Amino acid sequence: MNEKIKALSPLVTSVTALDSYFSDLVRIGSKIETMELKSGFDQEQLQKLLLRFSECSEGVSEQILLMSQALTEARAEAEAAAQVVSLKAEQLHNRQFDQQNKMNQFQALGEKVRLLTVSLAELKTSEGETPSEERRVEISRRFTELQTELDPLIKEAHLLKLEGQLSKLKILEQGADSLGQSLVSIQQKLSNLGDVISHH
Repeated sequence: MNEKIKALSPLVTSVTALDSYFSDLVRIGSKIETMELKSGFDQEQLQKLLLRFSECSEGVSEQILLMSQALTEARAEAEAAAQVVSLKAEQLHNRQFDQQNKMNQFQALGEKVRLLTVSLAELKTSEGETPSEERRVEISRRFTELQTELDPLIKEAHLLKLEGQLSKLKILEQGADSLGQSLVSIQQKLSNLGDVISHH
């Protein structure tokens, strides 16, 4: 097999070694408990088991220390990872919030363009119709109001288009560009209407 076996982490290594030592302690303890000291050989074997039991006890103490150190390091790494994830989550939330705000601005601008279109249609008179003096005054007043409203809205559409480009938000970029074109068209129609008003 050419697959590389991933090295065990210090924490897993310590836990594995600790489990092995505990198993040895139980096994050796059981042997010591059942031994009968009937001969010198038995005493010699008991001495070896006692030494091994002592070594395992020291091994347990050593591995508990190593496991504690490994656990501290693992916790620090996990906390560092959690901070990175938290930062990314916050960045995602801020981006989504910013995008939603921009889309809300776009929708509000779309509604303003719709109202302007309606207002422009209301200013038109039927072909051959001669508006009354009162109607001419009203048309002139609304004409001035619409002219005042148009420039800031055209600038807003341009800014939204730029923000869509910078944010790589294609739907905003294209939508704002379309609204900008609609506003320029309204501006042209309003200019034509102004020529008509000035000739009356």
